[in-house]
Amino acid sequence: MDDLLPEPLPGKDAREVVRATRDLAPIVESVLLVMFPASTLYRTGDEPVGLLLEPAPDRAGLARLKDKLVELAARPEWRRRHAVAREVSDANGTRLEVLTPLAPEDYAGGPRLVGPFATEEEADAWGGDNAVSTLSYDTFFTGEAWLVDLFSLPEREPHGIE
Repeated sequence: MDDLLPEPLPGKDAREVVRATRDLAPIVESVLLVMFPASTLYRTGDEPVGLLLEPAPDRAGLARLKDKLVELAARPEWRRRHAVAREVSDANGTRLEVLTPLAPEDYAGGPRLVGPFATEEEADAWGGDNAVSTLSYDTFFTGEAWLVDLFSLPEREPHGIE
């Protein structure tokens, strides 16, 4: 293919399968290419990176992929960086995520995994200070540190007195 031509756009059967932080995305891309050689891989966004496959894997394929991503996040080099692998369901469907947290001092807004924090109280206070009207947050313990998961609130119709 000519390097000057744009990449083809994903078709209607493409689906975001994994969302990964930039440091983990190249590894996850390699895993996807090996596990699903008949699918076309598309990459969207910058941080986090959305990884789409066309065609998307079936439920059994996603379960195998989730197991591999959990293994990846459990490797010592990623465990030290507090990597998290999880399944997420939202208005856009179900996807897998493999993420390393952003340091609190580097946070510049939007949905992100942030940390580490030494205590639940520190994580909760930071989350409360940084969750704006379009975001909410959860705190959780990885076994070694506390993290804050800032996520977008679902859009709702306005309510109240008209």
